[in-house]
Amino acid sequence: MHKRNIAFLIVAVLIALAIFFYLKPANTPEEPSVNPETMGTAAPHSGARLNKAAPPPPMDAAVPTGTAAGFLPTQMEDPKKFAAYQRHLQEMASCLNMKISALDPQAEINFENFNAAISADLGDVVAQSDEWFTVDLKTPAGEVRRIYVENSGQPGGEASRTLKYSVMGPGGAQKEIPLAAEQANNPTDTLIASLESDGSIIGKANSRRIFYQNGDDLLLVERDGKMYSFELPHDGKVFTCTGADSAVTMSCSCK
Repeated sequence: MHKRNIAFLIVAVLIALAIFFYLKPANTPEEPSVNPETMGTAAPHSGARLNKAAPPPPMDAAVPTGTAAGFLPTQMEDPKKFAAYQRHLQEMASCLNMKISALDPQAEINFENFNAAISADLGDVVAQSDEWFTVDLKTPAGEVRRIYVENSGQPGGEASRTLKYSVMGPGGAQKEIPLAAEQANNPTDTLIASLESDGSIIGKANSRRIFYQNGDDLLLVERDGKMYSFELPHDGKVFTCTGADSAVTMSCSCK
């Protein structure tokens, strides 16, 4: 009887060992734990800038709109405008502590040539974003209207745009023409073209933000293909120019 108990005990131990080894999981390498403090933070959204979007240019009778965009390649820039740019670029170099090259007097002052003059300390252009555009038109009845389309978007979200359609009054006053919600929010190109057909186009403007290799960004407004205003922060200061499509109206400041 004693021998039988010992035999049962041995069998029970063997069964227990078999079950233990059968249920034990295979050895796998442990995954390293992640320390949140050692993880990098996400890069800030490029749209979150200190310099806000520039307003559209006014309809200034002293500076006619609707002119041809640009000059012939062989035609030099207006001497007075060229002299104004040269003077203000010297102020810009002093304000922002930047190296700025002289402009070519035989070339039109546009963004490409302007960028070549200021890029020594900024580096290459790495990205651009369209801020807004306007189309000014005159109806057969003589009414002046403005189509304004603003682009917007959130980090990681889809881009969107909004439309405003206004009657332009004296002194820059605007009276908005009501639009349906589906027209004002994310308007189609077909709708915008339809509004443009309400009259003859007398002027266009657009704003874009140019991002540079060193982290600075230039906020630029162009009217009828010519630079109208620009704003550049650098080295703790901001240099701004407006009315830059004419020597008569060009005005700059350093803050």
